[in-house]
Amino acid sequence: MALQKKNKSNITRFRDDFRFAVAGGLRSLALIGLLATVIFCIYRYQDDLNLANARRIYSYLSSARASEKSEFTSFAFEAGLDSEYALFDMGLAVYGGNTFRYVTALAEGDFVHQMNAARPALSAGERQVLIYDRGGKNYAVVNSYSCLGSGTLESPIVSGRMNARGAFCLVTDENGYRAAVTMYDARLNQVFKWQTSEYYIVLACPAPDGRTLSALCVSERDGSTYYTVRVCSVREEEPLCEIPLEGRQVYSLCYNEEGNLVIIASDGVYIYESDGTLRASSAYPAGALIAFCHNYGDTPAVAIRAETAGEGVEVRLVGADGSPRFTGTYEGVPRAVDLHGNTLAVLFRTRLVTVDLAAEKPQARARRDTGARDVLVRPDGRMVLVYTDRAELVTLEEDTQ
Repeated sequence: MALQKKNKSNITRFRDDFRFAVAGGLRSLALIGLLATVIFCIYRYQDDLNLANARRIYSYLSSARASEKSEFTSFAFEAGLDSEYALFDMGLAVYGGNTFRYVTALAEGDFVHQMNAARPALSAGERQVLIYDRGGKNYAVVNSYSCLGSGTLESPIVSGRMNARGAFCLVTDENGYRAAVTMYDARLNQVFKWQTSEYYIVLACPAPDGRTLSALCVSERDGSTYYTVRVCSVREEEPLCEIPLEGRQVYSLCYNEEGNLVIIASDGVYIYESDGTLRASSAYPAGALIAFCHNYGDTPAVAIRAETAGEGVEVRLVGADGSPRFTGTYEGVPRAVDLHGNTLAVLFRTRLVTVDLAAEKPQARARRDTGARDVLVRPDGRMVLVYTDRAELVTLEEDTQ
């Protein structure tokens, strides 16, 4: 049998294997990207790289290892100073004595920011807090560990409001104009400004999506005061609509969970759609309103005097369609009302009434208390009682019938 001669054309040639080279190149690119990210973070947050923040991080890690929650239980206000406060994240935002403080339970974990303000005010979103000086020109935006930005305006600030996502409005008393409203996005970029000599602007509120805002404007005709809500888009100079409110006094502008504008006025709660159409309302006698609350995305709550003498106070939660989500009648005059989610709190001089709205039949509890001047409901249903000298965290388990 004859052997076949070798034929080089019958030999299969394999391509060079470049997989290891490609993997090595990708790994190098990843390391370069990681190094560039570290350099950028050091450059961008160089002001936050200090010993105080290092202590806060160490305290946080120590607390996490011990499986403890980073939430405050109590805080004492500085004696002799008026303090402004607001719930923020799992702690308390407090301003007093030209110092803003974010209070938590972490040892040496409080974030502190200095800002001069004669009449300070706070407006908190989910991740940021707006600090501004009513009647002054300073403002700042902070989160739980740093100052994101600050500024000094040319005109005095009348009011300010931040939505849940961090967009905020500042109303100013302008020279040469009656007033102006300026809106900023969550990154502190100015996205809208409207100056007017026709109205005096009292309040302004950004919509949840940050694309529109509502401004409460006041004018005078024939010696009488008239209120008008002007709804504006950040992309247009002309208003989307104007809502005439005639002579009724307005106490609050805010948006509900459906994105509709809710107005709490002297004679009722009014709910408007984005085009200015009145969707629903819940009326009460003029002058009967005692206390109210309306947080972004929550149901508005009002405490009004009962129509019949001796019946006490009616607390009413107004749903998106104008119908009462809950009503309750209590004795005494409430000092404060707050609502978050399914937890309602009504503070009286000698007791705190809490209502669990999640139950099939809302259950009310009364906790004896003396001296508290305000109550704040957290997202988890726990409450903060505010006294003249301190703030304390309380739980529903402490309540008694």
